[in-house]
Amino acid sequence: MNKIEKTPHFLRGNMPYFLGGFYVLMGIAAYFSIGDSFYLSYLPLGIIAVVVGYFRRENRKEFIKWNSKKIVLQDQINGKKSYPWTAVDDFIISEENLLIKSGPADGVYFEIREFSQSDIAKLRSSYPEFANLKHSA
Repeated sequence: MNKIEKTPHFLRGNMPYFLGGFYVLMGIAAYFSIGDSFYLSYLPLGIIAVVVGYFRRENRKEFIKWNSKKIVLQDQINGKKSYPWTAVDDFIISEENLLIKSGPADGVYFEIREFSQSDIAKLRSSYPEFANLKHSA
């Protein structure tokens, strides 16, 4: 299966770790500066945020995979979506977006702005029937 992948921004990819660490540090700092044990409740929240972020790290990846039978897209907003080529009504690649229309009310709008130009060219060249489509975004 062919695949192109976009690396997430550093902050976007590591946000659960930053937030979890922030909660832990604020809980410890507030406990020692104020002395109230209530602020220790921030510690489990911070640890839970880090653990959840660790186990959901695969969901932060953004990619497009395809073969002769289907196309699979994953982004942080829509999650993972898969469309068989037989169900795709229209496949539009512009400079910044990929639009897949499937049926009267299904499809996906996928931003490819941060993919490299070589990756976009690879996607276009893989399916010659879709490679020359010129649509404005």
